[in-house]
Amino acid sequence: MSSGAYGSGRLSREDYKKQKDLEAARKAGTAPPEVDEEGNEINPHIPEFMSKAPWYMDTGKVGLHHQRKAPAAAPTAIGESTWYRRGERVGKAPQKFRKGACENCGAASHKTKDCMERPRKRGARWTGRDLQADEAVESVELSYDAKRDAWNGYDPREHQKLMAEWELVEEERRKRKAAELESRDKAAGAEGAAATAIEAQVG
Repeated sequence: MSSGAYGSGRLSREDYKKQKDLEAARKAGTAPPEVDEEGNEINPHIPEFMSKAPWYMDTGKVGLHHQRKAPAAAPTAIGESTWYRRGERVGKAPQKFRKGACENCGAASHKTKDCMERPRKRGARWTGRDLQADEAVESVELSYDAKRDAWNGYDPREHQKLMAEWELVEEERRKRKAAELESRDKAAGAEGAAATAIEAQVG
């Protein structure tokens, strides 16, 4: 890697020749490799278009710092304990329509185009009836992935409740099926007894 690439202005013929000889010696292994500001040796076989920083990142120092990935900020993922109240109503519903509130439901926390309620035939602005309370609005800074995480804020205990409910339904279904089979067997047994009694009378 050429240190002259980081310098300002053009090199003279002698300086350019010295620089090329030094690069050749580094590639051959006779000269020690160049060292960056962190103390890491720079491979002399790295081409100049990779080793030279672009003009908008050029610091004037030798190194491959511009090739390394910038340390990413810690992802902002919301845990179960700090989950924000999405869609939760706060306070009491207003008695009359307020200016600037949603024309559909009457809540001041969102505009008409952002309303999640079913569009009414005549909105709350015109009827003044069934006005909704404002929703809890919290500003949450989410990372790219956390914003698109479909399961963010999901409580796994909800699934356990659902499974327990299904178990109860399945148990009730099994009981009904057993009772139905039992009644069917009794009916078949009664029919068989009646048939044998008839045969005995006839025979």
